[in-house]
Amino acid sequence: MKMMTAKIKPDIRQITRMVPATGNLVQGQSELAIDPGLAQAASEMIAASQNHYSPAEGVAELRRAVTQKLSAINRIEIDADAKPLELLITPGATGGLISIAQTFLRKSSALVFEPYYPYHRRIIEELGGATEILSLRGEDLELDEDELRARCRELKTRREYPLRAIIVCTPVNPTGKVFTREELESIARVCEEFDLLCISDEVYEHYVVGDRPHISIAILPGMWERTITVNSFSKSWNISGWRLGYAFGSGELVSPLNNANNVFYVCSPTPLQKALAEVLMADESYYTGLRERFITKRNVAVSVLSELGFQIYDSGSAFYVWARIPEGYGDAMKFNEMLMTRAQVAAVPGSAFTDNNAWDNHMRLCIAREDEILYGALDKIRNALKDK
Repeated sequence: MKMMTAKIKPDIRQITRMVPATGNLVQGQSELAIDPGLAQAASEMIAASQNHYSPAEGVAELRRAVTQKLSAINRIEIDADAKPLELLITPGATGGLISIAQTFLRKSSALVFEPYYPYHRRIIEELGGATEILSLRGEDLELDEDELRARCRELKTRREYPLRAIIVCTPVNPTGKVFTREELESIARVCEEFDLLCISDEVYEHYVVGDRPHISIAILPGMWERTITVNSFSKSWNISGWRLGYAFGSGELVSPLNNANNVFYVCSPTPLQKALAEVLMADESYYTGLRERFITKRNVAVSVLSELGFQIYDSGSAFYVWARIPEGYGDAMKFNEMLMTRAQVAAVPGSAFTDNNAWDNHMRLCIAREDEILYGALDKIRNALKDK
């Protein structure tokens, strides 16, 4: 079994606490203002005493709204009332991942692509499973199908912690990479060949801004029967503290998750579910406006950082900027410490998301901030580098 590496890693939450809000490009949450209609709906639901237990699988109103969203945006048709259950409302995408790990991955392992989201590993290992990594190749972070196949063949047949699943996160946290259709088809072929589950994390789907579209791997041939998709409203609706997300897939895979969902959480917050149901699909232009707003944020951030000597990864999405730090500053840990000392601004060193040293001179910057905060933080970085 391969547990979390002993390599010293930056603590994202600790770094967040070490800088003021005006310099925080650290934690991966949207700090934009809540939608006024959603805030009003929540107030009304709470005032109407919709504050009690609801079904573990979620309130009917939000489940129906999510199926409408999946049909309109993802080209996926599911039945909100299907038995066995094809959809669960969960306490964020994290709640869905915990239920998956508890249900399917104890004494088994899952493969993650590096750079990876640390909680994809931590959740599984905390709940009695193991994780393995496969590094994406080069500065363009490309997937090699032959290497993936060889790695899965090796892991599938081992005696302890045999491989059970591949985790696909697209767009990727931390890099923002949007997997191509060809890469997803490669993953699908390997999943079918070795009879693996696919756990698809699509939390950042609404931030795809390049020519490469977001594709839900569950729509590829042969993948519906073996894919569980998790998603969240935290980022796209600026409500990370509400803890609302969802998981969906075939009833044979999703319905068993509700046992853990029920035992661990009882239910997601009832009034907040009902409030979100009121607005989720009420405005057809909502997600278009969100993308346009983030295109502007990314363009400004990339322009400033490039001017300062950062090398920007062209990810195709706009919640994070993944960048190589300017030449002459050593690794990103030291660079980040310098930014905090000189200007009270910080991001996350790339070593937080990797086991090897290949990305130690990279950083993840979260640009999901109000414009005045984002642009002010970029000015702080500029001033820190001028003081060199």
